[in-house]
Amino acid sequence: AGPRRRFTRRVLPALLIIAILGLGSRVGGGGDGVAGDGAGAGVASAREDLTRLDEERISVGTTPSSPRVRAGLGDQTAIVDGTDPSPPLIPPRAASKTPPGARKESAGRARNLGTESRGTRAKTTKSKSTELVAGIAALEVDHSTHAADDEAAKAIANAGKQTSGYADALDTSKIVFATFVSNGFHEFMLNWFEHTRRLGVDNVIVAALDEETEALCVANGIPYHSDKDLRYTFEVMATGGQPLHDPNAKVTMEGKAFQQIGALKAAFLLFLLNRGHRVLVSDVDTVWLNDPREWFERDDLPTRTDVSVSTDCLSHEEEKKSRGCWGPGFNTGVLWLRPTAPTIALMATWRDALLTTSDKFEHDQDIFNKLLRFDPDGSPASFSAVDPPLGVRSTESSFVEAAGDGRVGEALHMRRVARGIVLGALPLARFCSGHVYFVQRLPQRLGVKPLVVHTTYQFSQARGKRQRLREAGLWLLDDDAYFGRGPGFTKRGFVAMLPDDQPPAALVADGAGVEKHLASAAWYRLAIRNLVAVAEATNRVPVLPRITCVCDRWWGNVLPSCKIPGSDVAPPFDRCPQDHVMNLPNMERAGVEWREWSFLERVGDDARGSAALARL
Repeated sequence: AGPRRRFTRRVLPALLIIAILGLGSRVGGGGDGVAGDGAGAGVASAREDLTRLDEERISVGTTPSSPRVRAGLGDQTAIVDGTDPSPPLIPPRAASKTPPGARKESAGRARNLGTESRGTRAKTTKSKSTELVAGIAALEVDHSTHAADDEAAKAIANAGKQTSGYADALDTSKIVFATFVSNGFHEFMLNWFEHTRRLGVDNVIVAALDEETEALCVANGIPYHSDKDLRYTFEVMATGGQPLHDPNAKVTMEGKAFQQIGALKAAFLLFLLNRGHRVLVSDVDTVWLNDPREWFERDDLPTRTDVSVSTDCLSHEEEKKSRGCWGPGFNTGVLWLRPTAPTIALMATWRDALLTTSDKFEHDQDIFNKLLRFDPDGSPASFSAVDPPLGVRSTESSFVEAAGDGRVGEALHMRRVARGIVLGALPLARFCSGHVYFVQRLPQRLGVKPLVVHTTYQFSQARGKRQRLREAGLWLLDDDAYFGRGPGFTKRGFVAMLPDDQPPAALVADGAGVEKHLASAAWYRLAIRNLVAVAEATNRVPVLPRITCVCDRWWGNVLPSCKIPGSDVAPPFDRCPQDHVMNLPNMERAGVEWREWSFLERVGDDARGSAALARL
């Protein structure tokens, strides 16, 4: 009787709340979710609730003619928590569609993204599927892209003869900051470059893998490398989710399309290494937080390794004990490459393996890890420690380190791996994954100055990456209208929840658990649903509240502890990323406009003055 009573009193109400919010949290519409029948019971209920709302002690109400009570909220596109099973279909993009130059997705973008002018693309078959993402129909995903483009593969293998751009202007005495991009991630490349510019970093190069990207670089004064043999040739975009500038794009993360992107990257790096450059390459969804040049020029680790790589390790304690994280996967999002013979050979082998693999699910990072862990004969690498004096620190770190780190005489994070490579594992508190930086916040806890963050360990694809960068004040592309300034901002202002309008303290206190997670997440969804409704009724933009996560989120199992195995910090997390609890692409598709929880802390007095506070 006891467990049954506890289930009835605790778990069942939470499940019912989730079901109500997920399946019936529409302001309008009838029982089938269609919003073309006039003001239904949901609209009437919402109007009744809104008339009781107190915004700055002013009663706010709506009428059936309120422009946004139904549009976006009252129809079947209203999906806040990502559990609605029957959203409307979005028409698939025509192959020749030109993305808009200045889409109003979040009050505009500051940079010119150009227009699309597709060149020759490898043809794919018409195999399509409708996947489910968080229980709802996703946009079009193409699974037919494993047909090899043999002509493009031959070109990539022999690239370097038909180049243009700025590679010849690079200085071999300086570190080359490099990245690569195709049409799917233009906004992130612009953000990446802007951060390097603000740090005063020079000797920068962007590999433009298609004509659209080359035109974008030219329009924005970004030094680029172009090679007629290094072109992405598939129609589908090889990205993990729809690009920010084209939410209807057909995408894939498998097959030869995705593998071709990796091969293009490896060939580009091989081109730079063969010219004698030391290369610091990072994915475009990274942000350089501080200037790393002194560390790479002077520290013992990068000056003694052939290759150094970031890791997916989540524990500084484990890293310290093992003198580097060697168990979790190496993440190629940040790579340090010295132009040694083993490094050059590794890049050529990596390129060729990506062009010839028969496994449609094998990504560039999978192959990179395999090449370091297994020799050509299939025998596993020893990962033996590097003997003194090479493997021992002889100079004290010039950066402030965590307690006990960076002292003369300590073993460096170095191992001898396959193919004669001396490999370095970049320290996780300086070269941060998304979980280390945004969730655990280990650099702040350890008193370490981070150098770069890679937006990994996140959800909601590209929109989740952008949201995390916005929450941390690291997204630099938003224009004046986004901050409530200028003629482009047409709303009355902003509306936010009162700072003390939070779930009951017992739900988010230490001692995480599934019941607390269900109850607190339901509370936040309900409050945010109300906040969005208030914003629509008052012609304001909602500023989302800061969320406390009682459970961590991961692709593996976090139960019953609610903590990712192997991570240092357990929940609750009081600065929980929005993508941890909400489906951002669905919110955007529903027509919801919002601002991140840190927005009012970063804007000027004018925007803060136009923000109303409400208890929801």
